[in-house]
Amino acid sequence: MKYVKMLGLAAVAAAALMAFVGASSASATELTSPEGTRVTTGTTIEGSFEATEAVPKAKLVTAFKTIECSESTVKGVTTNESGTTVNASIEAKNLTWGGCNCEVKTLAGGSLSIESEAGTGNGKLSSNGAEVTAQCSSIFGQVHCIYKTANTELGKVTGSKNTGATATLDVESKNIPRLTTVPVCSEKAIWDAHYKVTAPDSLFVD
Repeated sequence: MKYVKMLGLAAVAAAALMAFVGASSASATELTSPEGTRVTTGTTIEGSFEATEAVPKAKLVTAFKTIECSESTVKGVTTNESGTTVNASIEAKNLTWGGCNCEVKTLAGGSLSIESEAGTGNGKLSSNGAEVTAQCSSIFGQVHCIYKTANTELGKVTGSKNTGATATLDVESKNIPRLTTVPVCSEKAIWDAHYKVTAPDSLFVD
C-alpha cells in the first residue's frame, strides 16, 4: 500500500511538473517574419513615426511645455530569438527625432523588449536604458530635461496578424522617468507616439 501511495505521489508530481513546463512554454515570446519563420538573433527591426488622427505628432506632455516632433525613427537589432521577451539593442544614432519644437537628442538608445500577449497576436512594448535630452524655451525660460527609461512599459506592439500588413508600435500615454536636472522636469512626462514597422515587411508576435 505504501508503495502504491508513493507511485501516486510521483504521478501527481510529474503531472504538476509537466503543467509547469507547459505553462512556461506557452508564455514564451517569439517573433516570426514571414509568419512561421522565426526572427533570428541579429535581425534588424526598423520603425518610423506615422501620423494618425489621434496622434498627429509624437508628443511628450510636460508641466512646462508639450514637446512635439513630426518625425522620429527607431532601429534595433534583436539579441535573442525567444524567451519571456524578445529584445532589440538600439544605438543612440538609431533613435532619431526631427521637426521638433524643442532641441531633442538621443544620448543612449538602450533596448526595446516585446512580451507576447498570448493568443492575441500582439505584445507588450517596454524600454530600458534609453536616454533622451530635451532643451526648450518656455514660460519658465530655458528648460533642460533628461528622460531615461528603466524597464519602462511604453505601450503595445500590434502584430501583422491584426493589422493585415506591417506591424505597429504604439506608445500610449506613458509617464517616462526623468533624471534630476531642474525641478520643473520632475512633475510629469506623458509620451504618445505611433510607429509603423518598416522592416521587416511583416512581423508576427507569437
